[in-house]
Amino acid sequence: MIKNITIAAFLISFGLGRLAAAEAKPAYKWIAGTEYYLLLPMAQDLRLPAAGVTESVKPWGLGIRAVGNGPFGRTAALQLQSVKVDSPTTGNNTFYLLDLLLGVEYMTPKVQGKPLRFTAAAFADLGLSGSTLYAAPVLTAGFLYTTNNTALTPTGLTFNLFYRLTDLDLDDAGNGKAATLKPALGLKVGYAFQGFWTSKEKE
Repeated sequence: MIKNITIAAFLISFGLGRLAAAEAKPAYKWIAGTEYYLLLPMAQDLRLPAAGVTESVKPWGLGIRAVGNGPFGRTAALQLQSVKVDSPTTGNNTFYLLDLLLGVEYMTPKVQGKPLRFTAAAFADLGLSGSTLYAAPVLTAGFLYTTNNTALTPTGLTFNLFYRLTDLDLDDAGNGKAATLKPALGLKVGYAFQGFWTSKEKE
């Protein structure tokens, strides 16, 4: 009996010790920085095969992106673009592109007294336009102008050029007309807000 009580007391004290240690060292999770950005209008070619013509369009849009922290980090964005077509063939109409971008970003290390940090990223663009699903590779290059050099995650103004490497074949580019959006260069500007560390309860 005494032996069993001793063993039970040891197990309880060991368990309480582990619990105290867990409370002394709470678990943490990292919340990525968040970038809100605008896609500025830049000319792109829209091929209308039925009419045998190519129109110039200037998409614009907005998006939100999770910003990595460190030389290499995972990143993802969700964006919406509006494309206005003004064509004698299709008339005036507008269609939309909804994009989910998943990729990896490189950012130069933070240096005290130097606010500019250069960035480059590669994305897989998974998108939807009307009933058309599409996928395309996208490359970006630009810089972050740091406004808070003590922040745990990248914070500041962002400027990026991006390039979509492949055609987007769309079933409906307005008024039921099929079209192809050709590879194009674009520009986006935004602001990255600081992420943070926060404690979480252990299960």
